[in-house]
Amino acid sequence: MEKWQKKAKKDKKVYIYGKHALMEALLNAPQIVQKVFLASNCDNELNNLLRKNNISISELSANAVSQLDRADGKGEASHQGVIAQIDVEKLMVPYKDFISNLQVTPDTVLVLLDELQDPQNVGAIIRSAAAFGVAGVFIPKHNQAPVTGSVVKVSAGMAFRVPIVAIGNVNNTVRDLKKKGFWIYGLDGTAEKNVTEEKFEEPTVFIMGNEGKGIRQKTLELCDFPISIPMNDKCESLNAAAAAAVSFYAWSTRHPGAIE
Repeated sequence: MEKWQKKAKKDKKVYIYGKHALMEALLNAPQIVQKVFLASNCDNELNNLLRKNNISISELSANAVSQLDRADGKGEASHQGVIAQIDVEKLMVPYKDFISNLQVTPDTVLVLLDELQDPQNVGAIIRSAAAFGVAGVFIPKHNQAPVTGSVVKVSAGMAFRVPIVAIGNVNNTVRDLKKKGFWIYGLDGTAEKNVTEEKFEEPTVFIMGNEGKGIRQKTLELCDFPISIPMNDKCESLNAAAAAAVSFYAWSTRHPGAIE
């Protein structure tokens, strides 16, 4: 069992902080919100949404903040009088459910994360996915940083807007997507084809590999096109989140309707 899986089983409670994150959750994925701790001066808009969704509310006292920070292990200070306990498992969409309801067109783009370890990268990729019209972010169950409160925070609440899709075996998923008409692009710094030259005329999947090792070889061999990002030779590489943002933007320039 992976270290993060052990920790996830031990620390079942996940928290999000601040009004913005909670509003995004209530408006886009209210089913994940289990309980909310509010300061006494919280505004009516938020209170009305909580009542509408029958969500339990407790007072956010100084003692409660201290206890919640210890439980989360983050020591969050910027909670703006709002802390919410969420169930991240309810945020994840099973692959079969997602793909059976997806209308695949040439304007469809997905991203598959292949063993990313940094929650900051995962959250930033989800945020960029929302910005550039990505239809879903695929996250494997194994050897991959899971969706946590930190990921949600870095995503600026966009984890509640973009479907987060749980997948099993990466290579089996890639094979199935290819059968459904997707062209698979693996981000690889050594590839001759680059994202600025590609027309992206078919349904597209971008695969983002591990921060250090990149895409695993067997997965890279399944890709239709290894693809790179042109950059100054003085820069060794971009991190996974930056590379994803550039790739999504390059795709969106060929599909302007996706971000309207």
